[in-house]
Amino acid sequence: MKKTKPITALACAIALLLGLSFNAQAASIPKATGFKVVTTTTTAKLTWTKFATGKVSSVRVQAQYGTGKKIKSLPSSATSYTFTGLASNRSYTFSVVGIKGSSVSPATSLKVATKKAKMFNTIFFGQPSDMMMGDPNQELYALPNGGVMTYSTSTPNRCEIVDGVYVKALAIGDCVIIASNAGDAFYAAAVDEERTITISAPLGELNKTLLWSDEFNDTAGSGPNSTDWTIDLGDGCNKPPGCGWGNNESQSYAACAIKHNGSSLIITASTPAGEANCTSNRTWTSGKMITKGKRNFTYGYFESRMKMPSGGGAWPAFWLLGSNIDTLPWPRSGEIDIMEYTGNVPNRTTSAAHYANSFGSHEYKAGAYNNSLALYNDYHTYGMLWLPNELTFYFNGREIFRLTKNDTGLARWPFGPSSTGVDPKMYVIFNLAMGGNYGGGIESGLTKAQLGIDYVRYYNVDGYGALN
Repeated sequence: MKKTKPITALACAIALLLGLSFNAQAASIPKATGFKVVTTTTTAKLTWTKFATGKVSSVRVQAQYGTGKKIKSLPSSATSYTFTGLASNRSYTFSVVGIKGSSVSPATSLKVATKKAKMFNTIFFGQPSDMMMGDPNQELYALPNGGVMTYSTSTPNRCEIVDGVYVKALAIGDCVIIASNAGDAFYAAAVDEERTITISAPLGELNKTLLWSDEFNDTAGSGPNSTDWTIDLGDGCNKPPGCGWGNNESQSYAACAIKHNGSSLIITASTPAGEANCTSNRTWTSGKMITKGKRNFTYGYFESRMKMPSGGGAWPAFWLLGSNIDTLPWPRSGEIDIMEYTGNVPNRTTSAAHYANSFGSHEYKAGAYNNSLALYNDYHTYGMLWLPNELTFYFNGREIFRLTKNDTGLARWPFGPSSTGVDPKMYVIFNLAMGGNYGGGIESGLTKAQLGIDYVRYYNVDGYGALN
């Protein structure tokens, strides 16, 4: 009688694990071929070549670690299966067998480890500075948890990435920069971070014609030119804004606080300990001067070269108010802050526009620029181009903030023509406040702060700009 071939130990073991019997007929069931396993941290995808038609009635696959196992029965036509919910960084034995009736084929097995779970990765992407055409390429800075940073742009017509880490300005407009990190052996890929910078034309390219200026080079000790300026006085209690000038400011204004030094105009805010010869009804005495009723301006470019005061709580400003404020109260009259600064944040300058929204309530929009050094270290220029439908603010000739009428959602705004086509007029203000809602807490022990004004100039730009 013909002898049956002996059953292998591996076939017996697999049959037992799968709860199947194994007999001599198993030899007639082919072994799975082309078996592959691809893992992630928690899954394993098994693939194999399809069993020949009629050779098997079903297929079973298994994932085993120690005594624990997962088993799945599949149709005879199956060629793949994915196990889920596996533990990361663990070696499993994966098997596939063909089954026909109570018989099982020899097992095809592979021992494969799931991937090690990677740590969370994130990108800190520092905001690049706005640029002007012709600026040197700017180095980008981003810090991931792990992996190598790469940069790209979705606006290649406006800017490009140079040498992998620098952005180069190509054209005026918004440049979008994308910081990416694919991770490494320990960290997963990070979510991309985007930053937008504005590329503008140099201020020098504006077609400007000087209409008016004050160079502030009068005799040392003299006050501002009375042809152009009126000195505002008091603590606001006798004015529409009310005591504290409507902002909880600590100073009272006096003429003695505004004096030429021979090359510039100095506005000094002081306590009696800082300036015994310039005092008022408040602990702090300072200066404010306005062109109201003497010089009114419509559109054009304004610029002043100034040196900011040192000292927490000092709040200087270079700004405009609607000349119709007496008949059309603030904020409907409009306010443009070309420059505001607080000594509590000495490297930052801000610009803003205030107006009444469609409900008649106060609303404003603002921008800021952070300089690398404190602004009280030197003189800098602060400018603003006023067009009927747009305001553009500058620091040292660099555009730092732009506001359009459309940005406000208003059909008409106080900085453009009225419904009857009448253009607005505004007047210039320089002042140095102390404390208040914007200036913040006054530095302990501070007795004096000074704002230096080298000049103020007003230009017509391409036909926009009129002095009244």
